Amino acid sequence: DHAITTASPARIIVLLFERLALDIDRALHALETEQSANDHLVHAQEILIALLDALDTNAWEHAPKLANIYITVHHDLVTANVEKNQTLLHQSLTTITTLKNAWTHAETQAGDVGRFSGSVLALA
Repeated sequence: DHAITTASPARIIVLLFERLALDIDRALHALETEQSANDHLVHAQEILIALLDALDTNAWEHAPKLANIYITVHHDLVTANVEKNQTLLHQSLTTITTLKNAWTHAETQAGDVGRFSGSVLALA
């Protein structure tokens, strides 16, 4: 997709958060209709790991806190998958939506936030 290959790193992060929210939303719908949420949640976990791997915890004073949020949401998605826990998914979706909105605001303000590896692109 040309839009992704030419997007700024900040835009890529926003797109990843949008996909992450979509995966969680699809997982919630699957659980509500008594279907498997596994594929959606595994994909969401892969995105979180890619975001965590791309995060330079030395480049920004709040990066370690953001890393902890990624790790917590990842853990919650694993737990929600095993337990079919919709409450954890709703909490995770709220967290991801808040982060997506913050990144969208940052993208609008700064236009770019640095460089990320190609492996992050593959998950969009």
